[in-house]
Amino acid sequence: MSRAIHADTIAELAKDSFITAHLVKIDFETAIYLTESPLNISYSGDTYVSSSALKGISSVTETSEVQVGSVSVTLSGVSQEYISILLSQSYIDRQITIQRVLLNNDYSIIGSPILIYDGRVQSFSITDSNDSSTIVITASSHWADFQKKSGRRTNHNSQSMFFSGDEGFKFAPNTAKDLKWGRA
Repeated sequence: MSRAIHADTIAELAKDSFITAHLVKIDFETAIYLTESPLNISYSGDTYVSSSALKGISSVTETSEVQVGSVSVTLSGVSQEYISILLSQSYIDRQITIQRVLLNNDYSIIGSPILIYDGRVQSFSITDSNDSSTIVITASSHWADFQKKSGRRTNHNSQSMFFSGDEGFKFAPNTAKDLKWGRA
């Protein structure tokens, strides 16, 4: 993805004061579009809903070293809709993007959004109290599971985890030692 910043955005950043907002998209089966702007913001065919629930985004840092970055998005006073989505749908590896936009006085976007973070949802936590609920969604770079080994192994212990009592792989290591190829 291009890291170029639109010329109109650069010109606005050069001013003494400007209005900023975040555009947060969480790509669940029913996508969530949020912004902390006082008005809804339309961008690229999507409407980012003005929500007081978007309470915070942890700082995002970039380094020249290869490392897995993460970010947390805090939603407070959330409706049951968001809790229902997190509890009923598959949330692991759903894309989350955070963009920062500059707005003019009528809250339309100046230039184009600046991509702040693009990652995958790793986990969430819900904290309930008598009068509100808070959700913290943690996302990591798509490189977070780079060294993860998927699938199953062809050994007795792995087979027993899925099919207890099956001894199909119990003697597999011994057979590999007895194979003789060619003339003996």
